[in-house]
Amino acid sequence: MKGVWNGSAIECAAAEVISRKIIPSSYMEINNVGKCLVYKCYRNSEAKVLKELKPKKALHNQNSCLNIDDRVEGENLLIVVNIKKILKIELKNHTSTHKAQFVNTSNYTYAEISRQIPCIPLLDPPIVFKPVIIEK
Repeated sequence: MKGVWNGSAIECAAAEVISRKIIPSSYMEINNVGKCLVYKCYRNSEAKVLKELKPKKALHNQNSCLNIDDRVEGENLLIVVNIKKILKIELKNHTSTHKAQFVNTSNYTYAEISRQIPCIPLLDPPIVFKPVIIEK
């Protein structure tokens, strides 16, 4: 499945991230995962699942896509990776006119669209994103 709306997300054990500008940000603590490094991706960003989680269960967002080859594409992405050291960012040709930065992760990765591509109308996504209320 391809997510293109604000809030669309993927969770996986390994991912490929492509963006014109990838900036390492700060650390974030995620329940059930641990301390993770946050990356902010700007200008035509995408993330693709290369390896599924085992067991195949969302850890951070219940509406995340979890299958191999699921992807999110947006103007800006928020990437969270369960590592302590900054990943190596490679600069390669992506289109005939623009280069892009590539990152391959090999640990738990969460990617969410923070700003969708402007030419896509602000329609309701196919999955309604509702907060999960856990009662005790």
